[in-house]
Amino acid sequence: MKKYYSVCQQNICIESPFFPDENPDWRLFEIAPTDTDIFVSCHLCETLPPSYPTERGIGNDTFVSLGDGGVCRRIDMAIHPGVKTFYNHLEGKSAEAYFTKESLPIMMDSRYMWNSIAAAQLLLSHGALFMHASYIEHNGKAILFSGKCGIGKSTQAALWEKHRSARIVNGDKAGLLVTAEGVSACGLPFCGTSGICNNVTMPLGAIVLLSQGENNKAERVTGAQALVDVMSNIYLDFAVPNEQQLCVDLLLRVFKKVPVFRLTCTPDERAVRALEEALGKEAV
Repeated sequence: MKKYYSVCQQNICIESPFFPDENPDWRLFEIAPTDTDIFVSCHLCETLPPSYPTERGIGNDTFVSLGDGGVCRRIDMAIHPGVKTFYNHLEGKSAEAYFTKESLPIMMDSRYMWNSIAAAQLLLSHGALFMHASYIEHNGKAILFSGKCGIGKSTQAALWEKHRSARIVNGDKAGLLVTAEGVSACGLPFCGTSGICNNVTMPLGAIVLLSQGENNKAERVTGAQALVDVMSNIYLDFAVPNEQQLCVDLLLRVFKKVPVFRLTCTPDERAVRALEEALGKEAV
């Protein structure tokens, strides 16, 4: 069975013996059969194939190895291997994903599928990054509120919705798409616990890094500090050196077009006013 999706304006075809039941978020991103930028083939097997010999990174339940110009990403389930995905990290055009009969319906469900097929890594070669951020639309441009879990991304997005009639596009995740025309924010087909997920692409006006405090202050962040802080919220593990360099190159292009702010804030309208004033000075 094949399904086609448009993610960060790239056409992705996934061929798999199993897909989850009618996921409402995914339907917004599903498209008719077409020429594709990325093709992922999912295979059912008794045992997962061998990994590549050179191990580059281990984190949580993810194991990364390199060999023959390719990458193997293994994601383990609680009691046995879940999926191994093989792809060429220099091209990002295709991937082969292998599952056992026990892991397939779990690793291909609505929570895990995009991670299982290494979507963030494949899209990197197409100028796209996944970011931990609440994505709002205001006056025809996107604002991304980013920061560690629990810092208040959804709270600030909701404040802009309440006090400035902004639209929340995605409550937890956003795509950054860098093209010759500029930098855009893209909705993604997964949204964490927020339940807010829309397929909307628009020019990116600002990235806002959040911290909590008693007073509200928005200040511009530039240079190495902006790079380090934004990279810490990118949905990549950087176990593959080439992927890390690609991410750096893309973010440097983003920073030439889009201002980055640090917003120390309270959970009320004062935070909206502080950021609004800073955005106005940058004519965002």
